[in-house]
Amino acid sequence: MMTAAILLVLAAGPSAQDDKAAEEALETFKAAYKSTSEADRVAAVNELAKVHHPKTLVRLSALLTADGPSVRLAAAKAISGFVELKKPAAAALSGALPGNARETTVHAGLYEALGRLEEPTSVPTLHRGFDEKETVVAKAAVQASGQVGQAASIEPLIELLKKSEKIQKAASGGGVDFTTSGTGGAAGQNFTVRSDDSPAKRAQELIPAINKALAEITHESNGSFETWNAWWSKNRATFKSFK
Repeated sequence: MMTAAILLVLAAGPSAQDDKAAEEALETFKAAYKSTSEADRVAAVNELAKVHHPKTLVRLSALLTADGPSVRLAAAKAISGFVELKKPAAAALSGALPGNARETTVHAGLYEALGRLEEPTSVPTLHRGFDEKETVVAKAAVQASGQVGQAASIEPLIELLKKSEKIQKAASGGGVDFTTSGTGGAAGQNFTVRSDDSPAKRAQELIPAINKALAEITHESNGSFETWNAWWSKNRATFKSFK
């Protein structure tokens, strides 16, 4: 799917940089990428990324699921700079998400790259990312939605804030220790925090990220579901995205 989107750009007309520069960059990359050193291959990706062209985008996109984590991350970061080719670049990053579901660092890095790209068509993908299993990945999706800055993200973020605050309130009311494993609570209730990805810890991580994302999108400052929801109820009909 992502390759098809890029090929449409190839057929559409003038490129970001001329074909000759792209072909030369690809030939240089081909030689450098043969290195057995992952660090050398990362350096080769970074060099190729200097030439923004549909053909170099196709090559970088292929690396998002085909090499070690550091190479994949370098490719994602490189693609986030293809502002002249935002839609196919966003399609490439989004298309690589399923193939990196078990590579948490890369998975989060793809969402971060989508945020830097600021392409509105990536918004539905970012919203789906709010439900990612790993907290660091879900947080990256939330932060990216703030960077993209579209009004369509406001309601999903407010709803996520509502759920997160509810979890945090329930947990703190029971005396949960967010940072250590163990038991606690009142009235005979026992709670165990098994990992950093417990619901309580997840809520603790997401709430400030959600508030920041909403502030980036709206240029407003509110601190809770109640205040954000009241503001949105009053401004929903007239609010327009700043980006």
